[in-house]
Amino acid sequence: MDTIQKHIVIIEDDTSLSQLLGKILQQEGYRVTSFETFSTIDELVETKADCVLLDEHLPNITGHIICILLKSKPQTKVIPVILISADAELQYFAELSCADAYIQKPFDKKTLINVINSVL
Repeated sequence: MDTIQKHIVIIEDDTSLSQLLGKILQQEGYRVTSFETFSTIDELVETKADCVLLDEHLPNITGHIICILLKSKPQTKVIPVILISADAELQYFAELSCADAYIQKPFDKKTLINVINSVL
């Protein structure tokens, strides 16, 4: 891995899953910032994320709508976005929003790391 730590931003409202994802990614050498909700594009820009791991089902807004917003802004369109969900429609939402990848829940550590590495 690069000597510069890649920064993964997790947006996941399930606190225990968010903590587990953060722990796994930190063990893999990533720097992690977690949010339980999405507030603004500006807040995300300030994190200087290398990748966004985004839950499809969040309070007040869906992950694919956030992804569409991110992909529509010059300052965030190049940041890889990975949608995560147990939703049977996840592949459709990922394609609709131009997400870089998606991960169907439940997933294992190897799948998580492989997908993140594939988009970075």
